Amino acid sequence: MINVDVWAQLYLCDKDRLRIRDFFTSRFKIKSRHVIKKMHISVYYSRRPMPGLKPITESVSVTLPSAETRFMVMAPGGENPRPELLASEKLVGFRVHKKSSALPVIFLYRERLLEFETEEVLGRRAPSTYKTSAFGARYYQPHMAILEPGSGVNQDLSVIGVPFREEMGDLTFDRFEIKIVQREGERPKWNPN
Repeated sequence: MINVDVWAQLYLCDKDRLRIRDFFTSRFKIKSRHVIKKMHISVYYSRRPMPGLKPITESVSVTLPSAETRFMVMAPGGENPRPELLASEKLVGFRVHKKSSALPVIFLYRERLLEFETEEVLGRRAPSTYKTSAFGARYYQPHMAILEPGSGVNQDLSVIGVPFREEMGDLTFDRFEIKIVQREGERPKWNPN
């Protein structure tokens, strides 16, 4: 059996990725091996071949003010503090605030994939929209993983979120990529690196 994964992602520029790494390693003493290397916002995901869709890589310039982010544990329900979701042992990142100035631009990139969701691709699923997904998590909210599990980050994510929003300024995403990955056998677990 062949599985197909379709990913559309906006990649953070190297300069800002290094600024984020330095922020966590110097200020919070998190080891650099726990900081994600290929930081990106997932724009779209599908578990089906999408006829007509081609892989692409293109240079872009998308600005996300760090003030318009909120840190979360990257797990179902991780938007709100939950004692059973240990931030120090889970993947941690941020979601893009619902009123972010970057959201309309992110949705334009997402829209490019939606036109390939034919009945053949969807089957009985409802098509994706800006805010819902036919595949993966039902509700779409742009997010970016930053810290690997085992980082030891404080359970209270405001400890990192407040200074992050105050100090990081604008974050620039400089590459948009659509990847089509064919794999035999079981679907692999997602790996941000």
